[in-house]
Amino acid sequence: MLFRSLLVMVRAGGLILTLPVFSGNQVPRQLKVALGVLLATLAAPLLPAVELKVDSLWWLIQVVFVEITAGAVLGFICRFTFFALDVTGTLIANELGLNMATILNPGSNSAAPITSTLLYWLAVVTFFGLDIHHWVIAFFIRTYSVLPMGAAHGSEELMRNVLTHTGWILSAGIQIAAPVMAVAFLVTWVFSMLGRAVPQMNVFSESMPVRVLSGLFVFAMSMRFIGDHTANFLRRIPDDFVRVAQVLGHIAPNP
Repeated sequence: MLFRSLLVMVRAGGLILTLPVFSGNQVPRQLKVALGVLLATLAAPLLPAVELKVDSLWWLIQVVFVEITAGAVLGFICRFTFFALDVTGTLIANELGLNMATILNPGSNSAAPITSTLLYWLAVVTFFGLDIHHWVIAFFIRTYSVLPMGAAHGSEELMRNVLTHTGWILSAGIQIAAPVMAVAFLVTWVFSMLGRAVPQMNVFSESMPVRVLSGLFVFAMSMRFIGDHTANFLRRIPDDFVRVAQVLGHIAPNP
């Protein structure tokens, strides 16, 4: 029982290492360890009884490595919505010339355009508002029914799943940023036509204020649309969580 609880804590620790919000530098290491222990304490009594026989020290090292890797992969899958919103914020900043307006983004632990940081906090509020963290705990326990301890293996299907999610990041980012990008393009096109009619006009300096103001206005008007998409993306996390666990355990995912 103690050995099983320790392995659950190892997988939980891997999950906390890459899980959105909890994996950032703003969360103290002591709190991360405490969260891993708490998650293991909650999950271990609910798992089916499994007899684990320690054959050797090398076998134990392998199982610990497999479990922490499985947890890290599961946590990483949960980050794709945050990656997509980061792409959205970067595209909007590029279109509006706001690349120099940077602020610390806790999600990437680095300076990022202010639009990316704003969307990160929107995702964080939505993440907790929809109780996704509760669903992650519930589905973390459920993963043991499809991914027993020490049974995780890499596969072509896993790589295909990760690559599919990676491609989705760019696609979702462009879709969410599309209204602002369209307005920025329209303003640029209008001023380019004016520049042909009035050659003396400095198109760049005259169009930039209009481009920024119109882009920010559309960005503000699109926040509900962005929030709805963010909520829909986050609601997919539990299903993706179990689907990846099935792939790791070489079980055919449910359609």
